[in-house]
Amino acid sequence: ELEAMLAAASAAPRDALAGFVAEGASPYAYLDEATLDGALLKAVFSGVPVVRVARGNTGGFAYPSGPFFVAGSNLTSTKARVLLQAALLKLGALPRAAHPDNPTPTERAAIADKVAAFQVIFDTH
Repeated sequence: ELEAMLAAASAAPRDALAGFVAEGASPYAYLDEATLDGALLKAVFSGVPVVRVARGNTGGFAYPSGPFFVAGSNLTSTKARVLLQAALLKLGALPRAAHPDNPTPTERAAIADKVAAFQVIFDTH
């Protein structure tokens, strides 16, 4: 199912706005490394931001896990989705790598910079 959503998001026009909210284990939004390094990282390199949140309303925090994923702090997935929509409207989509399976260092840096701008929004709401 995740691969199908990723394919649809990657095939969208360059100016389309899309994003994922990934619910990890409670309370700290843990996602296994295979998920983070696989389809979700490919989504980010395809121009689709990914926000990590914990499942439910646990009061735990999703801490930053590197430069390519937005940490949703203590937001529920519903609140993170609404904030992600607002952030996409304000900032636009992430830059897309020409080859999402193997982005260049320049592409990785540009994507990390844009994800950092999303993180600022999530840190202040």
